[in-house]
Amino acid sequence: MKLKKGDKVKFLNESGGGIVSKIIDSRMVSVEIDDGFDIPTLISELVKVNDDTNETESFSDVEVQEEYSPSASSFTPSENENRKSKLSVFTNAQKDIPGVYLAFAPHDQQWLMTGKLDVFVVNNTPYNIMYTLSLPSDSGFTTKDHDSIGKEMKVLVDTIDRDDLDKWQHGFAQILFWQETSNTILMPANSEFKVKGSRFYKEGNYRMSNMINEKALLVSLLEIKNQKNAAYIMEKQEGSDEINSDAATISTEAPMIDKYKVGPKEAEVDLHIGEIVDNILGLSNTDMLNIQLEHFHKTLTSAMENEYSKVTFIHGVGNGVLKNRIMTALKDYEGLKNKSASMSKFGVGAIDVIISYF
Repeated sequence: MKLKKGDKVKFLNESGGGIVSKIIDSRMVSVEIDDGFDIPTLISELVKVNDDTNETESFSDVEVQEEYSPSASSFTPSENENRKSKLSVFTNAQKDIPGVYLAFAPHDQQWLMTGKLDVFVVNNTPYNIMYTLSLPSDSGFTTKDHDSIGKEMKVLVDTIDRDDLDKWQHGFAQILFWQETSNTILMPANSEFKVKGSRFYKEGNYRMSNMINEKALLVSLLEIKNQKNAAYIMEKQEGSDEINSDAATISTEAPMIDKYKVGPKEAEVDLHIGEIVDNILGLSNTDMLNIQLEHFHKTLTSAMENEYSKVTFIHGVGNGVLKNRIMTALKDYEGLKNKSASMSKFGVGAIDVIISYF
C-alpha cells in the first residue's frame, strides 16, 4: 500500500492525527491536523487509518507515492503547455538582469533545505527561445529536456530529490532566439554551467527571485547583452533586396559591475535605496532592504565573474540591519575576505570585499 496525499493518518508516538496534505520527500510528509495547521512529520512516525475497517498500518517499510516527478519525455501536449507560465512582474522592485537562467526552487517554500526542488528554465528576455538541456550520463551527456517557450516565461523541467542534485552540478544548454519581426538576429548560444554542490546546502543561497516569485537558487546560463547579434538593414531596390553586410554588429554592453568601476579591477557600489531605484513610493522597509540585498548580490556576482579584485559596498550607518545582512550573506561565498573600508573616505558606512581567485 502507498501513502499519498489525502490519506488519513495517526501519530505513532503521540495522540491525534490528520490528513496528508503534501509529500515533502521520501522520508517526510506534511500532515494537516484538525486545527488546520500543517505539521511536517517523518513517515516512520505515522500509521495509516483504513477508512473501511478503522485499522492502522505502519509505514516503516511502505513505499511512498510521490506527488509528481516530471520528465520531458513523459508530458502529453496539454501537460507540456501547463508546465509553462509567465514570469512575475514587480514594477517597484529592481528587475533581474535580462537573460536565461536555471532556477532551483524548493517545492515547499517553507522548507528550503529539505524536500524536493522544482527545476525551471527561465527566459527573462524579449525573445522567444528554443532550448536543449543536457546532463552528464555514463555514456557522456543525455538530453534532459528540450522545448520552446515565449518571451518572459518559465518552464518546469523536473521536480527532483535532493539525492539527485549531483546530476545537476554540471551540464550544457543550447539556445536559439527568435522574434516574429525584428531588425536584429541574435546568434545561437552554447552555455556550459557548473554549480558547486555546497551551494545547494546553504539557506542563504535561496533568495527571492522577482522572476518566479519564489525563493530559488539561480544559475545564469547567459546574459542577453553579451550575445552577438547581426543587424540587417533591408534596402529594397529594383528587382531585389540588398543586405548591407556592413551593418553587422556585436553587442558590447559592459558588465554590470563596470558601471561602478573606480580603478583597475576595483569598484564602489552605493547601496542607499535612492541610488538603486528612482521611486520608493509604496515600498515598505522590508521591500527596500530586499532590493538593496538583491543589488548587493548581483553586483558582487558580476564582479566575481569579471575578475575584479575589490568591491567597496557603501551601506550607510542607519540601524545596522543592512550591514549585518551583508556580513551574513558573505559567509555563503567562497574565496572572499572583508574589512572596514577607508574611515577617512566613508566613515563607518562601508566595507571592502576582497576577491581571491586562488
